[in-house]
Amino acid sequence: MASFTWNESTLSADCGTLEDMAERFEDTAALMRRLAQTGFAVKQQEGARKIIHTNDEVFESFGFVIEE
Repeated sequence: MASFTWNESTLSADCGTLEDMAERFEDTAALMRRLAQTGFAVKQQEGARKIIHTNDEVFESFGFVIEE
C-alpha cells in the first residue's frame, strides 16, 4: 500500500507572519479535502500518521513518493 508520513510540525516553520501561516493552512486544508475525495486515508502506524492509498497509480499521480 502506498504511503507517506504526515508530520505537521514543519508545516508552518518557515512562515514569517500570521498571514503566511493562514495561507499555508488554507492551502493544506484544500489539499487534504482533495485527497479525501480521491480515496486517500490516514492510518496510525508505529506511532506515526501515514497518508495512504490502496492504488499506487492514484498515489503517484499526486506526485507523492512511496515510502518503503
